[in-house]
Amino acid sequence: MEIDKLWADALKEHNIEEFHEAHELFEDLWMELDERVEKDIVQTLAQIDALAVHINTGNMRAAQRLMKQLPELVRNMPKEYRGVNLLPIKKWTEETMVKIIGDNVANLKKNIPPRLI
Repeated sequence: MEIDKLWADALKEHNIEEFHEAHELFEDLWMELDERVEKDIVQTLAQIDALAVHINTGNMRAAQRLMKQLPELVRNMPKEYRGVNLLPIKKWTEETMVKIIGDNVANLKKNIPPRLI
């Protein structure tokens, strides 16, 4: 599938809060990319959407498992990628990770990542 279409489809699914489908599309996109920096950005977005799925299904153990590599990926996330401002989702992820690491999961219900625009 074409990279631009995968990107557009992943954004669309993320923005309508279909985080599982967005995760799958970001993974498909990851497989198509060659450049390491781009792969890391897309992998981060895939992991963020997986985190959203786990939070919203109440699977906190799975959310906590993502904390092994997600903090480093988020730390290295740029401000922008392919014309999309990544700062709001980076901030959301950092705030959410603090709650998960601190076992403050009661505040995570209905914790939806921001749209990617």
